[in-house]
Amino acid sequence: KPLEEYQHFYQLFKDNDERRLRNKAKSFVRSIHAHSESAMRSLDRLMESRVKHIYELHTKYSMAAVCFIFLFIGAPMGAIVRKGGFGYPILISIIFFMLFIVLTIFCRKIAETFVLPAAAAAWVPCGVLFPVGLFLTVKAMNDSKVVNSDRFFVLFNKIFKRRKK
Repeated sequence: KPLEEYQHFYQLFKDNDERRLRNKAKSFVRSIHAHSESAMRSLDRLMESRVKHIYELHTKYSMAAVCFIFLFIGAPMGAIVRKGGFGYPILISIIFFMLFIVLTIFCRKIAETFVLPAAAAAWVPCGVLFPVGLFLTVKAMNDSKVVNSDRFFVLFNKIFKRRKK
């Protein structure tokens, strides 16, 4: 018979052969599907491992940089202590250290979920704290007040007066 007379490809085979070929094709497709899923899981683990490695590598360098940044935060705090008041500078320094720890943990998580590149995530805490250290160092060099507390008292008084009304 010529091929044009058949409507479907499987009509070329006997019923037994057709069932056997369909089962073989299904088995082949399942096997390929299982191999592709395995390869995808392996690729995911490889990408996660790569991100962790890059993050850890850049963290080593960013930790060295943050030591200098904390120097630029701590030295002005020491100058403030010299002028009086010990509790305020210690409190501010602890807050900045806690901010650094929180940022480090947060950036590690977002790097592991592929939201931010690993190298950038390792440097974000330094990028956040560097302007603070620079600001405090400039303020200490100029012997100016870091925070004008009078402004805060006026602001808080205005806020609380509005709430009382």
